[in-house]
Amino acid sequence: MRMGLWFRVAALVGVAFALAFSPASPRGIVFPNDPEAVIDLKRDLGAKGDGIHDDTEALQRGIHMSCGRGTNRTKVLYIPNGIYRVTKTLIVNSPEDRSGIGPWIYGQSRDGVIIKLDDGANVGAVLQTHPRDENPGSADWFMRTIYNLTIDVGNNPNTDGIRFFSNNTGILKNVRVRGRGRIGINSFMGLNGPNLIQDVIVEGFEVGIRSEWMWGQTLSRVTIRNCRRVGLEVEGNAVAVENLVVENTPLAVHIKLPQDWFWWAGVVAIVGGRFVNGDPNGPAILNEGVLYARDVTVSGFKVAIRSKTPGGDVVGPKISEYVSHEVKRLFDKAPLTAIKLPIKREPTVPWETNPQNWVCANDFGAVYGDNKDDTEAIQKAIDFAASRRKTVVYLRGIGGHDPNWYTLNGEVRVHGTVRHIIGLGFGRIIAGENGKFVVDDQSAPVVKFENIQAFGGRPPIVENRSKNRTLVLENCDLKVLGTGKGDIFVTNCPSHVEIRSKGQSLWARQLNPEGDSDIGLVINSGGNLWILGMKSEGRGVRIRTENGGRTEVFGVFMYGFGTPPEDNRPLFDIDNAQMCVMGIREIAFNAPTYNVKVRERRGNETREFRLKPGEHGWIGWSLYSGW
Repeated sequence: MRMGLWFRVAALVGVAFALAFSPASPRGIVFPNDPEAVIDLKRDLGAKGDGIHDDTEALQRGIHMSCGRGTNRTKVLYIPNGIYRVTKTLIVNSPEDRSGIGPWIYGQSRDGVIIKLDDGANVGAVLQTHPRDENPGSADWFMRTIYNLTIDVGNNPNTDGIRFFSNNTGILKNVRVRGRGRIGINSFMGLNGPNLIQDVIVEGFEVGIRSEWMWGQTLSRVTIRNCRRVGLEVEGNAVAVENLVVENTPLAVHIKLPQDWFWWAGVVAIVGGRFVNGDPNGPAILNEGVLYARDVTVSGFKVAIRSKTPGGDVVGPKISEYVSHEVKRLFDKAPLTAIKLPIKREPTVPWETNPQNWVCANDFGAVYGDNKDDTEAIQKAIDFAASRRKTVVYLRGIGGHDPNWYTLNGEVRVHGTVRHIIGLGFGRIIAGENGKFVVDDQSAPVVKFENIQAFGGRPPIVENRSKNRTLVLENCDLKVLGTGKGDIFVTNCPSHVEIRSKGQSLWARQLNPEGDSDIGLVINSGGNLWILGMKSEGRGVRIRTENGGRTEVFGVFMYGFGTPPEDNRPLFDIDNAQMCVMGIREIAFNAPTYNVKVRERRGNETREFRLKPGEHGWIGWSLYSGW
């Protein structure tokens, strides 16, 4: 037996052993046998997944097919457990599939699906979600969706694991990136973001994650270990971070100052984390930009934070709450600290592993592209599923050019055992004036919407009017409305949000509302609103908090189109309520930024945080306290 073959067989045996003792569900992620919605890498494209044969071509073809092209449907690319040997970079939206959207890649399990690069391959990356290495051309590359797999760089010191580029919506979730490479996850090139990296492990690189300018990025529950230089490196970007763990790495976080442009320095907000076993003579966090940090423990470093900003250094071992610059506030009674709302993790909706419990709405008459109302068909699919105690209703991904959408003109009620409504590929739904999904007291305890996008059209409303049901949205462009008491979770969504019920709570991770508004794209009227990572563009009010509501936002990137002198609509509007913003970057290229950054009313008194004469408009602050 040749030596190379022996090592591949040994690796396969090792993975088989790991799978046998995996604590995950024995079946992991599965999909129904529907060739119009799902591409199975082994069944349909002939991949071996044995760690011996070269599966590069099959994987690349699957990525092309998932993205759709011309009249072809977008589909899920499903990767069963196995070791998939590759010999060159896998590229999304290459000339063969130039659609600008997708792919939708779901591995069966994180530790069971391994995409392994040959040692000595000498390529730039294992997976690259943009067809170019430089000059992206535009910020119009959407919906990169990658779940449940491992990228193994092997021994390739100059190779990145994933070069991750996605705009508005993009997610790496439950992914492991490992090997002796250059950068584990490289958010490379300008015009990148916003996107979300969640429940990810990075092991063994020179740099764990690099976040480069400019549209914002969100990291949630990320572990980085055994890197040779730095865990998280941020240059010219606004990054929101939740529960970051960095182990056995000389420098945990570096917030860099590119080209001595302070107004373009990195802006980072960190809430929760643990940094251990770094350089005993150096800092855990080296800050050259704008930093807010809270509830972080540090050990094995000389100091917790080293910063030349007014906030100075922090020795540690705990960073209770740190601001690199003066706290912004309009009222002297406002505390110099954040509100510290409770932080709640989105609930896990069990993945349905019995394909018999999946119901396709297309089988009940839902048809994309005909401009006919699909309300009745989708309701029939839900009713059928509920009557037979089935749990999932799905829509096949759309394809082709406009009008390539499903249409929702009426109200659809989610009830019974139905807990998951998902688009398999690009599940595009455009709403008429009354298009709405409703979660009420007859719904499942937790209802999840996934991969349902309006993408340029009027989004349907999804309303939680229940007393105690939980609504979860992931990768969805739906307008979120809270009128009950049930919790709401929003993950990786370009959504407008309204909480209209006293005491209702919503947690958002990577929110991207866009447009013009006099009243607010995000409205919290009496509820509790917590946002980790928000990017917005347009004019007018972004977030309005009123009626005693409480709002906390970590990491904001605001891109304005230019504010005329007469436009005095505030970026943030606080009306007898409470709101804190931790870490913000505002820019407007070759145009004025917001004249009014914050308008705050307490009782009958109104004050404004305004742009000062001669002040540079590209603001960045650590903390605004309005409570």
